[in-house]
Formats: sequence, structure tokens, C-alpha cells
Amino acid sequence: MSKSSFKKKVKNDKLKFAVITIVFVVLSMALIGLFVKLDRQTSFTTIGGESYSIGTLDEKGEFAESDLSIYLRKDITVDGLKCQLKKDSNISYKLFFYDEEGEFLGVSGDLVEDYESDEETPVGASSVRIVITPIEDEDGKVSLVEVLGYANQLTVTVNK
Repeated sequence: MSKSSFKKKVKNDKLKFAVITIVFVVLSMALIGLFVKLDRQTSFTTIGGESYSIGTLDEKGEFAESDLSIYLRKDITVDGLKCQLKKDSNISYKLFFYDEEGEFLGVSGDLVEDYESDEETPVGASSVRIVITPIEDEDGKVSLVEVLGYANQLTVTVNK
């Protein structure tokens, strides 16, 4: 093989490599853009059972030791709040409302029906925490293995 044909082959290989690299980068950017766009279209978040612990909230909206219920450890926004009970659920729940500074505003009564944030939300409420209480528990106490079971009976969604 002569030097000139070798140089042409190397030049062609470099050109092919450059074209393939550019195509790969463009496709990668397109995929990333698609994932970001699809993620933005999802306008709500579902609160999972891992967000709950054994305990309750007292009449001042503060944590209190109890093995009779589970509570949402961190507050969530009231924007678009929807609580939907699963069919044949055996729980009741209460909503504890807080303002922007985290000051307690009030608590709902025991709820055994679905709830949407435009219903009876106190004026100035920006966040909420939830306490779930079993209606019928075999031993009357919530154990660690029962937390997810009770939490999954209530589907909680909020706007992102």
C-alpha cells in the first residue's frame, strides 16, 4: 500500500469516526431532552408508604408517641392534595394543616372518604401531614410490618 492511499484511508477513518461521534452526541441529547419533557408532563407526585412511621400528631400538630396509628413524617403541600381510600380499606385518617412558617392551623375530623384539597382546607394552609388509624387491628397496636399495609390503603397525591 502506498503512502498516499494509506493517508486517504486514515483520513476516511477519521471522518467516519467524527460523523459517528456527532450522530451519537445528537441522539443522546435528543433522548435526554425527551426524558426531561416527559418528566415535566407528570404534574403530580404520589406519596409512598415509606414516608410514614408509627406514631401520631397531637392537638397542637406535634409528634406524639403512640402505637395506635401511623403518621406522615414530613409535611407535603396542599396544592392539588388528593387522598383516595382503597376499596375495602379498614382505616380512617386525619389531616393536620400548617401555614408557610410551619405553624399549626387545624386538623380535620376522622375521614373515611376521599378528600380533595379544595374541600374544607383552612385559609392560609400551605402544607399538611397525615395520621392514619386502623379501624380494626388484631391486637390494637400498629407494628412495624403493618405500616406499609395501612399506608397503602390511602393513595395520597399532590402537585409537583
